[in-house]
Amino acid sequence: MKKFTKHILALAIVFATLSSNATEIAFLSNEEDGKTILMFDNVSQGDQLMVKDAFGLILYKEAILENGKYNKSFDLTTLPDGNYIFELDKQNQIRVYPFTVDATVVTFNKAQLTVVNKPKVTSKDNTIYITAQNLEAADYTIEIFYDSAKNANEKIYSETFENTTTVGKKFKLLEDKDETYEVVVTANGRSFISTFNF
Repeated sequence: MKKFTKHILALAIVFATLSSNATEIAFLSNEEDGKTILMFDNVSQGDQLMVKDAFGLILYKEAILENGKYNKSFDLTTLPDGNYIFELDKQNQIRVYPFTVDATVVTFNKAQLTVVNKPKVTSKDNTIYITAQNLEAADYTIEIFYDSAKNANEKIYSETFENTTTVGKKFKLLEDKDETYEVVVTANGRSFISTFNF
């Protein structure tokens, strides 16, 4: 009964921490069964939660079904020893939470949390606008492809911006063309794809 009371008290402290910071994550390891409870205070329907290994292989994937709070129990002790991440793919950003498994001991390091802001790609009046901004400098590559009756997936633009935190570009497209354009923005080994029909 004493252990159970300790766990309930620890859980209450975790929920208090979560409510004070809507974007923070908290973990609670249950010593009795070795499971880890993953909790988020602010998720949206359609967000994707994944567990990946050190090579980027997806070991688990789940679509968030409801807005608000999320919590789930995971038995991470069954994973082989190594480095892993929980990745929460939200509408405008990706939040990466690393953890290690060593001899069935799971360790999280909140200090290594990384946040990747997704590039914003919009279109209006035959113009494509691209903006990207992150706290850490990275190399950005922008590529634009188009599909027409004559050419399928032809690259019409490519440019790389090295070691920068901010990218902003505007592209005016021909108005008499009835085509599909695909914009691919790549940074930190991740590619973000947007498609437009004009």
